[in-house]
Amino acid sequence: MPDRPPRLAVYAGVFDPPTMAHIEIVETALLIFDEIVVVVAHNPNKPSALFSPEERVRLFEESLSETVRPRVRVTDYSGLTAPYAVSLGACALVRGMRPYADADAEIALALMNERLAPHLPTVLLVTSARNVWLSSTLVRETATLGGMIVPGSVSPAVEKAIRKRFKQ
Repeated sequence: MPDRPPRLAVYAGVFDPPTMAHIEIVETALLIFDEIVVVVAHNPNKPSALFSPEERVRLFEESLSETVRPRVRVTDYSGLTAPYAVSLGACALVRGMRPYADADAEIALALMNERLAPHLPTVLLVTSARNVWLSSTLVRETATLGGMIVPGSVSPAVEKAIRKRFKQ
């Protein structure tokens, strides 16, 4: 195999909180790419975040398995993802997509990112059936409204942080 630079991809999202679906996307992306930079975005359209960006970075890191952790860097960033990914030397953007809910929005975002960084493709990944239904919104709502955390929806670190936040 010829020498080549490591294939770095950027996976950006709000991740409030990180779910097992997000972790699965990282694990799947590592089958394609050598390294992943997870970018915890500051979304001004979501002012009522459950966790601060710094907390989400820590929770995402703590949710990664020991086997993938050396190949993943988690950071927060408040600007446009595509130009930031280019500045990091990324060869692609990674996005998770729920086939029943996200296709239009994810394709539109991929096309916009193509305009911002024409040589940076977007790779859309779908989780397994076990996690395809899962979203941060559902996790937040079940915790906020019902005081519940659906088993297997988040890592133990995230579950502990949510219980602490709601003092359960």
